[in-house]
Amino acid sequence: MCGGAKGETVKRLFVLVTAVFVLVPAIPAVAAPSPSPVAPAHTTTACQMVLANNPNTGPAGHISAQGVANFGAVGAAFCGL
Repeated sequence: MCGGAKGETVKRLFVLVTAVFVLVPAIPAVAAPSPSPVAPAHTTTACQMVLANNPNTGPAGHISAQGVANFGAVGAAFCGL
């Protein structure tokens, strides 16, 4: 196949191209979120309904007290409540 300095260059180029194809699509996944400035006006009511009407967080629910607290914390973080 390839040998010598040219072979090493081809190997390095292959590794670089492979890394680019693997890493570049992952960039949006690590980017900071940029929520719409009008989203809270539309999502607050829906979030409050989900948080208030989740049957698992009520007395007959099967979720633990810690789970209820976690559910509320996640809702607060995502919904801005």
